[in-house]
Amino acid sequence: MSDEYNEAMPALFRNKLFSPGVYHIYQKGRDNLFVSDADYQKYLSNLKRFVPSSRIKLLAYCLMPDHIHLLVHQPEGRTITTFMRRLNTAYSMYKKGSPFAGVYRAALLSGDNEALHASRFIHRNPHKISVKKIGPIEMRSISVEHPYSSYSLYIERHIGKWIDTVLISRLVPDYQKFVEDNSIDSKTVLKSKTID
Repeated sequence: MSDEYNEAMPALFRNKLFSPGVYHIYQKGRDNLFVSDADYQKYLSNLKRFVPSSRIKLLAYCLMPDHIHLLVHQPEGRTITTFMRRLNTAYSMYKKGSPFAGVYRAALLSGDNEALHASRFIHRNPHKISVKKIGPIEMRSISVEHPYSSYSLYIERHIGKWIDTVLISRLVPDYQKFVEDNSIDSKTVLKSKTID
């Protein structure tokens, strides 16, 4: 990692080594991180393999062609560092060289409200909002079909060993309604913590 890149990184993203809490992690690829379904499946299998053996809790994820979003709870300092090192090393070995554009960024979130809005931001990342007109009323909905996001696991109320959907979904009466409500502005709540 070059000194130039280190100096350019805002202090906001340097706290990942030390503080317990919930973090929004963002990592960009040099080009496309994922060019085939096999690439996505490999990254997901690595998540499923490394999360249970680490001390972090994975709360949400979204894999896009050129970047990833993860929402994780770090119970003590430096667990994200160890987890991301294992995850990135395994994927780089699979790709036969690092596909990542520099180091990942991790923004510490303040409390349940920011964690909830970060999950919404992550889950809305890949989805195009479809609009249907029923008379004078517009019905908007977000597709849950993106196979490389944890959104469908939230809708299905999935409980598994490698992802915790309860910690976030318990914060609102209807998680799907919260995510799909276009009157909510999560970027305003999160400010620079969307980090993409």
